[in-house]
Amino acid sequence: MYYGPSALMGLAAPLALLVLLIVWTFPDSKNPPLQWVTRLLFAFVIALVFWPDYLALDLPGLPWLTALRLVAAPLALVFLVSLSVSSSFRAALADRLRIAPVAHGALLAFITIATLSVFFSADVTGSLNKLLVALLYWILTFYAAVWVFSQDGTVKKLALLIWGFAVLTALVGFYEWRLQAIPWAGSIPSFLSIDDPAVQNILSAKSRATTGIYRVQSKFTTPLGFAEYLAFTTPFVLYFLVFGRNWAIRLAALGTLPLIWLSIMRTDSRLGFVGFFMSFLLFLIVWALRRWRQGKDSIFGPAITLAYPVILTTFLLATFFVGRLRALVWGTKAQSFSSMAREEQVDMGMPMIWSQPWGHGIGRGAAELGYRNLAGGLTIDTYYLAIGLEFGVLGFVAFFGMFLAALLYATKYVFQTKGATELLLIPIMITLSIFVVVKSVFAQQENHPLIFILLGALFAICYRIQKRLHKEAGR
Repeated sequence: MYYGPSALMGLAAPLALLVLLIVWTFPDSKNPPLQWVTRLLFAFVIALVFWPDYLALDLPGLPWLTALRLVAAPLALVFLVSLSVSSSFRAALADRLRIAPVAHGALLAFITIATLSVFFSADVTGSLNKLLVALLYWILTFYAAVWVFSQDGTVKKLALLIWGFAVLTALVGFYEWRLQAIPWAGSIPSFLSIDDPAVQNILSAKSRATTGIYRVQSKFTTPLGFAEYLAFTTPFVLYFLVFGRNWAIRLAALGTLPLIWLSIMRTDSRLGFVGFFMSFLLFLIVWALRRWRQGKDSIFGPAITLAYPVILTTFLLATFFVGRLRALVWGTKAQSFSSMAREEQVDMGMPMIWSQPWGHGIGRGAAELGYRNLAGGLTIDTYYLAIGLEFGVLGFVAFFGMFLAALLYATKYVFQTKGATELLLIPIMITLSIFVVVKSVFAQQENHPLIFILLGALFAICYRIQKRLHKEAGR
């Protein structure tokens, strides 16, 4: 994502601290604006997955006014006001966060490390800008999601939004493929047009240098970002296919899967296919284990569970020996340069991590690595390496540890799910698992806010399940 002049963001920090101080002095109230937290979080999700972040107001003397910023600022305000004026809200939020204490502790550790990393940065102002963005887009949305998605019906709405915008962005991608260009590239209104080389690069046609084939990116900044989003949405489509309340929903979900497949193919992205296949493999084993545990008379649950090692092994072997499948998962000579570049970056970056294990500062990964692509631009291709360079060894452990710990906690509850809302824990867990895997080959952060929102939703659903189990045990 692109955030405008970082110096101005840094200068705004004292003003932000003053606002926080004023908010914290508000008197206690029994009616915090929690309904606005819900509305603005959903508005944030819509802005994230629908509106291109590079189409923004560029006013003199101000950072770019993107759709995400225009929503995130009031969301932060109403959320902090709610925390300030309502002791009951603070207690309720803390109660929900206790569902996964190690995961939440890792998140707090990451926030601390990210903040301290600014002091080790060679560009303090730039790193401060990145920190403020992370606090707004990742941390704020996580805490808001923990609250919002513990309310009835909200997680189902989120799942429908994710599914709906997967279809919408795929249809945009189909039109883009027909034009061989981003549809709005030549017709952006002047008040939304930003004269910046980075934006011009986003709007330019994308193709793999070795093949010349056009790569679709829809509303995203890169084809890889689009493919990643489609991979994240696939578990939710499978949820509606398997657990949809009527045949119309199931048929619509079934029709969406080939749409996602073709869209990923047109991004020419291996990470998209890895996430797509992971969705099916993980959904199958979770469904089978759950069916076996909850339906003692079911033959399908135990049969699939016992056969799963054979299924998984067969699929993995097929990715090596079936030509078309091997090309989709492992790539061909056309993608060999990307793999070689990634290996070279790791060879360059690992000694830098060990020489400064406390990190080089948030947002400094690519600059510190100093690796340039064929076009001469700084790049870093694996988020594992970026995290290590920016936050050091402890930061790496904290960042990925929060997701792994949350997934372990969710495993405790996933086989006790009951009802449509609780069953959404399955696609959320799978999406977070895909995130951890694909970040090994993709460093961009365009979809990070959605992942932190889903992490908050995982906390919320686990809390709801625990609450129901305690209620049932007390009968």
